[in-house]
Amino acid sequence: MNIYWMEVRRSPLLWCLPVLLIVDLASVFGRSQYWIGVWPQASAAAQIPALFFAPAFAAAAAWAVGRTKRRGISDQRGAAARPNWQMEGAQFAATLTYGVFAYAVGAAAAAIASAPEAGPGFLWPSYLFLGLAIIVACAAIGHLVGRWTKSTFAAPVICALACFIVIGAIGSPRNLSLYVLSGNPGIEIRVVPLIARLALAAALTAAAILLPSRRRRNQATWKLGVGRRLVMASSLVAVIAATAALPAAGHVRADRAAPRSPLCSKGTPRVCIWPEDRKYLPRLSAMAERLGAIPQKWIRTPETFYELGLRSDAAKSPNDFSFDEGNLWFAVPNMTGQIMQRSIPNRCETLSPNVTESVSIARSQIGMWLEFRAMGTNGTPDINSSRPKAEIIVAQKAAGASEADQAAWVERRLKFIREAPCA
Repeated sequence: MNIYWMEVRRSPLLWCLPVLLIVDLASVFGRSQYWIGVWPQASAAAQIPALFFAPAFAAAAAWAVGRTKRRGISDQRGAAARPNWQMEGAQFAATLTYGVFAYAVGAAAAAIASAPEAGPGFLWPSYLFLGLAIIVACAAIGHLVGRWTKSTFAAPVICALACFIVIGAIGSPRNLSLYVLSGNPGIEIRVVPLIARLALAAALTAAAILLPSRRRRNQATWKLGVGRRLVMASSLVAVIAATAALPAAGHVRADRAAPRSPLCSKGTPRVCIWPEDRKYLPRLSAMAERLGAIPQKWIRTPETFYELGLRSDAAKSPNDFSFDEGNLWFAVPNMTGQIMQRSIPNRCETLSPNVTESVSIARSQIGMWLEFRAMGTNGTPDINSSRPKAEIIVAQKAAGASEADQAAWVERRLKFIREAPCA
């Protein structure tokens, strides 16, 4: 333990710690802050700094080993009574301490920021362990390369660039999922793939500590017994096996089982969401109530709007709403789509070619009008749509008219849709 604290005190990372903390907090809070108040989203945000820390600590570990060489400490270790692997382990642990500390500060800040409005629960450890696995693995690679290379200055640069390239090339959520960018409550981290990533980090750590430094003729550490050689071989086999296990373990994230009691509003129609999304319930409920309050008899509003993933029956949930990064306008087209499906069913399989496009425009304008009604007509509602701008302008103008004028506007389009000839 004394060796560990000595390494902690003399580590060059001690002077870099303020910078590490600034990078950590900037990574967590510098992006959109939609995640605040949603525990899984906050957990994913707290994991984001690992993308920056992993290459940084690969370089830091390689630099710390090179510093030992430059100061001649490695020669002193060769004559020490303690096994060399213990001193290597203490040095690596000291380097990792700064990374884990800075990473933990960012996680604590994310938890403190989310606690007032997130409700029951806490950060999901699986996301934090996913980020920790990357940091440890890259730091172990840096430590190992630093011990085996003659260059004490090129090694940190090479290790940092290599980790950065690997994470960017094959570590994305679409590939090996070494990190995630968001934490949808309907998705969770699977245990087996997470264990595979932690196992790789542990295997690389063992190899970084147990494998001896570069071969030198007069170096006593290379006069190894059978037991030590077996340990070395085992560490290499463990790294190979853990690397092969990453793709074999499957995708890191999977759909989460729906809760028995989702969080639902008390208005009419109701809105039911994942409990972790509770901070959005008032706005979603207001949107649903605006749709339910439209005084037009043709509208058939469902009793309940469900967030995606709450219903296991796929036949009942194709239009269940979802939203991304707190943008609730993503949910509106699904809500209005349910109303359109229930209220304006297709009369025939195929329309006459002469009216197909006109009917599509009429339906699109009604759907867009419903979206404006859901979001509110005061000022400029937060609407994002891929529909033609002309249709959006027409629908927005109609949504701002009197109820009588809106009813007449909709009725003209409904009449055209209902009287359109079939093919």
